[in-house]
Amino acid sequence: MFARLIIAALLTITAATPGLAQTPRKNVATAATPAPDDRARAWLVLVDDKNYTQSWSQAGAAFKAHQKADAWAKDSAAKREPLGAVASRGLKSIDLSRNTVAVIRYDTVFAHKAAAVETVTLSFENGSWAVTDYSVS
Repeated sequence: MFARLIIAALLTITAATPGLAQTPRKNVATAATPAPDDRARAWLVLVDDKNYTQSWSQAGAAFKAHQKADAWAKDSAAKREPLGAVASRGLKSIDLSRNTVAVIRYDTVFAHKAAAVETVTLSFENGSWAVTDYSVS
């Protein structure tokens, strides 16, 4: 919710500043673009549901360049499945300090791990937010 307000405020400022509003940009968030937290949560649902191949295909270019789909599926299953099902996931922090990068942390409770922190890094590419890194500790 907070991220949506920030994005809306930035869009309002950009629209109200003539020089900025007229400059075409390739990677600009719009009101129709999901907030990074929304995109991260949608992607995490795929991982929660063990749809590792689909989560890889919906990830960003840097994520895909780092590892192949089958390696991601194997590594994810090895790391996530021992944790069990997600019992709860709450927003811990959103770092939007870098221009086109969002780092989102969640306090997550798994069936077999009561206190974990999931970190999802997203980059704004091709007009939307895409996951470029994920970790759970």
